[in-house]
Amino acid sequence: MASLTGQKIDRYEILELLGEGGMATVYKALDTRLDREVAIKIIRREAFPIDQLDMMLKRFEREAKSLARLSHPNIVSVMDYGEYEGAPYLVMVYLPGGTLKEKLGKPIPWREAVQKILPIAYALEYVHEHNIINRDVKPSNILMAENGQSMLTDFGLVKLFESTDTNLTASGAGIGTPDYMAPEQWTGETTALSDMYSLGVVLYEMITAHRPYMSDTPVGVLLKQFKEPLPFPHQYIPDLPKNIESVLLKVLARKPEDRYPNVHAFAVELQALLEGKDPLASNIKTEKLREQMTGKVKKQEIEEARKQIEEIQKAQSIQEPVKQEPVKQEPVMQEPEKQKSKLPIVITTISAFVLLALCGGCWLIYSNFGLFAVPAPTELAAASPVVIPPTEVIPPTETVLPPTSVAAPIETSLPTETPLLDEISDSHNVFMRLIPSGEFKMGSNDGAPESRPEKLINVDAFYIDKYEVSNDLYTACVNADVCRRPLQAGSITRPSYYNEPEFANYPVLFVDWKMARNYCEWRGARLPAEAEWEKAARGTDGRDFPWGSGFDCSLANHSGCVGDTAPVNNYDKGQSLYGVYGMSGNVWEWTSSLYKLYPYNPADGREDAGVAGSRVVRGGSWHFFGGNGSIYSYTRFKLDLSYSGPYVGFRCAVTK
Repeated sequence: MASLTGQKIDRYEILELLGEGGMATVYKALDTRLDREVAIKIIRREAFPIDQLDMMLKRFEREAKSLARLSHPNIVSVMDYGEYEGAPYLVMVYLPGGTLKEKLGKPIPWREAVQKILPIAYALEYVHEHNIINRDVKPSNILMAENGQSMLTDFGLVKLFESTDTNLTASGAGIGTPDYMAPEQWTGETTALSDMYSLGVVLYEMITAHRPYMSDTPVGVLLKQFKEPLPFPHQYIPDLPKNIESVLLKVLARKPEDRYPNVHAFAVELQALLEGKDPLASNIKTEKLREQMTGKVKKQEIEEARKQIEEIQKAQSIQEPVKQEPVKQEPVMQEPEKQKSKLPIVITTISAFVLLALCGGCWLIYSNFGLFAVPAPTELAAASPVVIPPTEVIPPTETVLPPTSVAAPIETSLPTETPLLDEISDSHNVFMRLIPSGEFKMGSNDGAPESRPEKLINVDAFYIDKYEVSNDLYTACVNADVCRRPLQAGSITRPSYYNEPEFANYPVLFVDWKMARNYCEWRGARLPAEAEWEKAARGTDGRDFPWGSGFDCSLANHSGCVGDTAPVNNYDKGQSLYGVYGMSGNVWEWTSSLYKLYPYNPADGREDAGVAGSRVVRGGSWHFFGGNGSIYSYTRFKLDLSYSGPYVGFRCAVTK
């Protein structure tokens, strides 16, 4: 495909080439409608037989919609998709902060490395829960926002190419980047544990400035994986704590069953390291862990493999391989089976793969450019004063149900007038809206699995903040020496955000769950329970959004409407029927509820603030593009207690 620089695709003006491979070309472009920079990934039309283009375009549309439904603070999401002269393309957020690969080359202090890897572990946990395997976790696919936040990108397009005659995935092997591939990935036995292994390789490289296994050829890497034990990390970093080394040895075990059972368990170990606790891997003898790095391969098998490798290398010299962007697929998740492959079988698979590469003139396993990242700072016009008309509160029907009320009353200094006021101002001059008691329909049988099944819940009357907690409100708690400052002072697009007068009325960011809870307690309030939050957002009639149905940019800050956070008192038209603002888009919001599966039961311990575990966040954010599923009033998502990021804020509640 000839360069498109200077041309226009739909509303996107192509600015410059970012990178290209055998399957796709990526450009930096300007979205002329929103006046923001984006990244466009255009699939090479010539990679497919002409008679299969129509089928491939239909598959592309289906998979683009699937990718667009991924909503996680540490995943670069799909904004748009389309077709240009028969070639499909994806539009994603452009991140000028570069890739993790650009930060490598010298050892990174282990604590800093773990802090950067943890968000990626959470992102992988999320996609694995949605039956997606990344297949190509590596430093160039981990992007760094300007504030240092790590984000995972490039989920690939292998699923688009299945059942075509391109032969790109026919062997079922070699999909990935050799230095970061798990041993089982070479034979097409990829599972979620393969992604975890790859992330372990990235962490190993960050800490030691070396990759575990390196060779001039892919088959050389494979042979080392099967023959050689992993080099002890302390060979490169003599003063590296043994706990860190134990975790690395565990996650990089050759056999999947010897690794952590899932990415969540790995993330828990990483969090334990940061908190100074002993990880579970420290209870296993180091030598035992190291033994798991290699299998028992017979000498005769090694010699046979060497001969085959020599033949492959001779064949390779016939034609120089063309660099090819890696592709990944989204198979149904399965429990990893014990690896049964013998090395000659593996090498035979590699032989088939190399021959395919030679015939096709391209390699699937080399790609080293990071492509997608965060938008450049978007200048917003100063918000004019918002005149809020009187809100007609529509009280829900009250029905007496068995005692399943949410959130026990707490002591507050709020007014106790009868009848209750629709709006009050608490002792810190924060406006709060009344949510009457009664039942409402929680969840949706039409939503994602984590929002099912739908159930009637009875909620006691309570007040909830009219707006998200803003920078200036949070600063008052910091100045009172009660609250910690946000963990970062910038936002994802602004180097300076917190404590800047220009952004005083914007939602506070980089506040973890405990910090949010601490602020609410300082006000004599608490975080809202998940059921309370949903009722405040959607009322009692089962609506999808706070305003009812349908979406446009005058209702919420989402889908690229602004390209960053917006003032908390914007979007009059988007308030809920109780007069609460910002409950769709702008920022995800912490709740008090432990993340547990539905049906919702307030008596099952999920509202126990003293119990450790991931908490539910609600409401979606400005950052997630390509569909409105993340801002439905019933959409729920989980984050670790320690998470703090540029897309998550909160508001408080009190029992009447």
